[in-house]
Amino acid sequence: MLNFRDAFRVLFGTLMALRLLRKYRPDVVFSKGGYVVVPVGLAAHLHGVPIITHDSDAAAGLANKIIGRWAKIHTTAMAPKYYPYPSDSIRQVGIPVDGRLKPVDAEEQKSLKRQIGLAPDNLMLLVAGGGLGSQTINELMAKISPELLKNNPRLEIVHFSGSGHQDSLTEHYQRELGEEMPQRVKVLGFSSDFYAYSGAADVVLARAGATTLAELAIQRKAAVIIPSPFLTSGHQLKNAEELTLHSAAVVLPNNIEPQKLLSTLNDLLQNTSSREQLARSMGSLARPNAAAELADILLEAAKV
Repeated sequence: MLNFRDAFRVLFGTLMALRLLRKYRPDVVFSKGGYVVVPVGLAAHLHGVPIITHDSDAAAGLANKIIGRWAKIHTTAMAPKYYPYPSDSIRQVGIPVDGRLKPVDAEEQKSLKRQIGLAPDNLMLLVAGGGLGSQTINELMAKISPELLKNNPRLEIVHFSGSGHQDSLTEHYQRELGEEMPQRVKVLGFSSDFYAYSGAADVVLARAGATTLAELAIQRKAAVIIPSPFLTSGHQLKNAEELTLHSAAVVLPNNIEPQKLLSTLNDLLQNTSSREQLARSMGSLARPNAAAELADILLEAAKV
């Protein structure tokens, strides 16, 4: 029944897309994936409009795989080996990111710490579980925070909890830390200036979302990455494989024991040379010109 319903929706969506293509007469159709692009891609193929796809993760999305048979060029974030497209059709460009992102040196890092209200000479750990947050990372960090802060007297933690989790995570930290919490831990749900927080960080603990990794690479950040094993196609696990291949981050499993995470963070926070080595390796993966390269490909395709 569901398959019949979905087939009807694709057919109806394709008819609507054909109408829109006739109205606007695009020179190229660009697909970032998602179910909505399937009827649009089918309509573009029927109309003879060139299709360009882009995959951010180290695993092609289902929608792009479906319409990819008609695509002129497949642009990707990761190396061509991760994608099921013809090798001569793949262009690795990276991921377009916030234009304010740039490599961060020591002076810029101090400036960003001041900008977000932290002491410029203190250490900062940034924790980010993605836009919706990560319950696993939230709980782990709150649990180990007393000992982590005790072991690192100059450490301040900024924790992006994800939408809807700010209050509950703040309460969790308060239970663990008491009066010490507001002086050394800041919990935020979201910020449009995330680049400033990541730029200020000495160490970043995060999931393996492709855009997050691209941003950390441009800023050259030492990172501990815990990929989620539960997302479609295991794409975060594949993203993390690329980091491991280049020794660009410390990659830990989702079921990591609290004490293991604590010791890993302690080691990085207390070892400047280890942080610098990870930062250099992460920076080697940066593709800061991704937006320009992608724009050039789209403009060239539109001329055909």
